[in-house]
Amino acid sequence: MDRRPAQALTYTVEMKTLSLCALALLGVVGIVSAQSDGKTKSLTHDELRQVLDSAKKSLFFLDVREPKEIEDNGSIKGYVNIPVGQLESRLGEVPKDKQIVTACAHGKRAGTAAAILVKNGYTVLGACGLADWKDKNHPLVFPEKK
Repeated sequence: MDRRPAQALTYTVEMKTLSLCALALLGVVGIVSAQSDGKTKSLTHDELRQVLDSAKKSLFFLDVREPKEIEDNGSIKGYVNIPVGQLESRLGEVPKDKQIVTACAHGKRAGTAAAILVKNGYTVLGACGLADWKDKNHPLVFPEKK
């Protein structure tokens, strides 16, 4: 049995709540500061799944691999393909009113693409590599053969 006065217990609960709020705020500040210094979060396959599940309508999934790589390995349902080498000349195809996830095979080109987007005022949630996604047997879609 806790023998502290009721005021002390209330204070303890309020401090725990305040601490949790502060931690959540720090997480948001971390994302914003990562955006402002050009660094983008590298998403794991589990984090990618969470983002895809929670932000479906407000998400723009940008696959920056070459078309042949997507034909051979698949991508995420709803993807838009703009190879990283073409991204700067095709920025007009990327909506500024959506949050963006960039993807490639292992994350390097996705990180490069994310940096280009952030530099140009886009909101990037993260960059990811789809090889790990594929290895974990998460769903993939393939372009229609022409």
